[in-house]
Amino acid sequence: MLPVVTASQMKKIDRLAIENWGIPGIVLMENAGRAVVEILETELGNLAGKRILIVCGRGNNGGDGLVIARHLTNRGAVTQCLLLGKIEDLKGDAGVNARILIDAGLKIQEIDHPEPLQQLLPGYPVIIDAIFGTGLSAPPRGIFAEAIRLINQSQAFVVSVDVPSGVDADTGSVHTPAVCACLTVTMCLPKLGLLLYPAKTCAGKLLIADIGIPRQRLEIENFDTFLVDEEFVLAHLPPRPPDSHKGTFGTCLLICGSRGYSGAACLAAMAASRSGCGLVHLAYPKSLGPIIESRVLEPVKHPLPETPEITLSPAALDPIQELCRTADAVGIGPGISTHPRTRELLLALLPKLTTPMVLDADAINNLAQDVDLLKKVPGRLILTPHPGELSRLTNIPPAEINADRVACARAFAQKHNCITVLKGAPTVIAAANGQVYLNPTGNSGLATGGTGDILTGLITGLLAQGADPLNAAIIGVYLHGKAGDLAAQKLTEYALTAEDLLKFLPDAFASILISQCPIRQISQLVIRHWSFPNLPLPLPHQTPNDQR
Repeated sequence: MLPVVTASQMKKIDRLAIENWGIPGIVLMENAGRAVVEILETELGNLAGKRILIVCGRGNNGGDGLVIARHLTNRGAVTQCLLLGKIEDLKGDAGVNARILIDAGLKIQEIDHPEPLQQLLPGYPVIIDAIFGTGLSAPPRGIFAEAIRLINQSQAFVVSVDVPSGVDADTGSVHTPAVCACLTVTMCLPKLGLLLYPAKTCAGKLLIADIGIPRQRLEIENFDTFLVDEEFVLAHLPPRPPDSHKGTFGTCLLICGSRGYSGAACLAAMAASRSGCGLVHLAYPKSLGPIIESRVLEPVKHPLPETPEITLSPAALDPIQELCRTADAVGIGPGISTHPRTRELLLALLPKLTTPMVLDADAINNLAQDVDLLKKVPGRLILTPHPGELSRLTNIPPAEINADRVACARAFAQKHNCITVLKGAPTVIAAANGQVYLNPTGNSGLATGGTGDILTGLITGLLAQGADPLNAAIIGVYLHGKAGDLAAQKLTEYALTAEDLLKFLPDAFASILISQCPIRQISQLVIRHWSFPNLPLPLPHQTPNDQR
């Protein structure tokens, strides 16, 4: 699991490295520039003879660009280094690297108007953006804005250093203009904004460079935001002992469906069956029986009392409580409707359940006027809202939630002492202790009816196998998105349906179980990083077989 930082957190780490850990700033800048060049060699092959233009700002990001220019020249590249300002304005380590470059006989061309850029850019198939990095607090103006516009108009392969210029490193918002990079090489740790939209689109392919800060030092920092990776998912999957039986892998109960929404019940149940859960029970309004019996084979079916409108009735309370006594996890919500009598059933049921549970869809919608009821639920809770559903619980407009997904999910989880899975791009998993996990898998093909029901079944099935609730949420979201990515590769994001997603869940599990490569591409994100074995991450919960 990789920590994710804001610009201020990264600035603090840099300061600690310089002042407390004995790593001079000039060394960090040298390591950053050299790392970019090494990654360019990996991405573009032999750099000798390649024409590369480096566009530098006046701060440390520009200093990184000056180091890049020197190392590219040493590798035989044909380089041109442009400075958006005066050499005499460069201070500190950037100024030192400017003098080194000049003393080596390499020219730094000062630029204060766009005409030279217009003439030079067409002659360079590779452009390095080293203008702002994380040091941007307002929209670019003047020559900086002109440079960014001209870079975007070029046909070059654009590489941004640390953060594309014009992108907010914390919020993921994008100023006008902002560099649209093909590749971004960020230093030490990923910046939060690079993992959020719309900035993620500007970053292109994301690589993380080691700049020499000791990982042991980083492990003592109090990080609260993390990027989920395959190593974590693999390490925390519920174990599969070879001498096991179906009782070993738990029992889950799914309470789903109403008239017109039998598909939600079927999808959730089939996803739970694909999760590795030993036994899946599906409870639904009794009139849905013929449809459900014909669609799903593995789950044990439980037709329940219903209203005249074919939704679950309050008369189902006692049968559901009886089913919950033998369940290791409960999932409630897909397709149950917001019928007043069904809402009455739900509000009576939740305070009685001590079993870990997942609440989704209409289970969430039914709580809109009684959100404080969540604090009265004795069992561990996972809520899986999309922004519209979270809006109903918080009275925050969906647009505002999407504008600050991390903060909204974190605040709700802390206030209501639950795990909050805010679905979207990216999906954010927030724990009650304030820790947040960003999921890198998934694509627009998942934006279709029924995929959320599959997520509910998948997480509930993992919970039933003894996974800690936070781990179940993280793993379920990751595998759900991974299945979507694998499905989209074959079917495209346009044609992907929820039923297709179910078919690719086995491939998602397989890709995790057989993957041993230390450098992996996950959707549009590529990670080169260290492991952080001592970080205070959630540990897998295992229940002895004889206690299930």
